[in-house]
Amino acid sequence: MPEITAVDGSPLAPESIRMLDYVKTRSAEMTAAAIRDRIRVAAQELESAVAAVSAEQARLRPIPGKWTIAEVVDHIAQTQVRGAEELRHLLAGRRPPLPPVYEALQSGAGQWAPWELLVEDLRDANRSMIALLEGASHEPAANAPTVKTVVVTLRKLENGRTEPQIFFAELGWKEYALLQRLHLLDHRTQVRNLHAAVSAAAV
Repeated sequence: MPEITAVDGSPLAPESIRMLDYVKTRSAEMTAAAIRDRIRVAAQELESAVAAVSAEQARLRPIPGKWTIAEVVDHIAQTQVRGAEELRHLLAGRRPPLPPVYEALQSGAGQWAPWELLVEDLRDANRSMIALLEGASHEPAANAPTVKTVVVTLRKLENGRTEPQIFFAELGWKEYALLQRLHLLDHRTQVRNLHAAVSAAAV
């Protein structure tokens, strides 16, 4: 197997190596039901964080150049829909035929759609993925198909700051599903931080 490098050609940072090792090791240890339950809990935590946000707060941009909460919610919903689509292929023993789910996927609705609709879309997308995993019980075969996946980690620089490192990985369905859980948790934390920032600015 060729060595994985970041998209800019640099070697994987220790944070990226740990992320990949975690996904591969934990997915091998966990049953399909355990992964599904972890995704359900992560989705609930994210939805609880989103429920605390008002429509007005969702449109504020407390960090210039960064997403609003509405844009984050749109991104998660769109990613979950595509993620479920790719999982459906993998569970059926097929390699997904579409381009990979890129890290900044959005529909544009985060800039104009009613907040209530964005929240409903997020919930529906989460339910769709969880429902799909309800029927997933088999362990991947040795020759099971994989999906080309965009993985993003934060690596620490020498000056103490962090920056994203992006790389591609070939993942089986359990590894891919576990990565979706981590994606939900990352954005749960992002929503909480953005909500705290807009709340503090309003004081």
